[in-house]
Amino acid sequence: FSKKKKNQNVFVIISDGELNEGTTWEAAMFASHNNLNNLKVFIDNNKIQSFGSTKDVLNNEPIKEKWESFNWQVFTIDGHNYKDYFKIKQNLLRSRKPCVVICNTIKGKGVSFMENNLDWHYKSVSEEQYKLSINEINEK
Repeated sequence: FSKKKKNQNVFVIISDGELNEGTTWEAAMFASHNNLNNLKVFIDNNKIQSFGSTKDVLNNEPIKEKWESFNWQVFTIDGHNYKDYFKIKQNLLRSRKPCVVICNTIKGKGVSFMENNLDWHYKSVSEEQYKLSINEINEK
């Protein structure tokens, strides 16, 4: 399972914006080359990064095919639906390859003034906005 032959999984959460980094792809190549099938990467694929949409800043599509080309097992789920995770859990944990889970999400989902709004990638909420967001989430 790992270089030290320990039967433990390593879980990593990254953003789709981090796919612009060369070190991400170097690590992906290293993991598959060394059969690190205990490595499980979750990508928050909300299509927004600090300076704009991932498509406009540096298009990283097709994400799934890129990871497959590095010999990873790829799963794609609705990142807002925990039931999707349970559907893939056994295959994820038993895989003989490193795994990546592309979690398709919406930035700020469920909060009207935050949803798909680039400003909320780095902005802080006021007390009033906090209360509004909690009310909106609780209504759903």
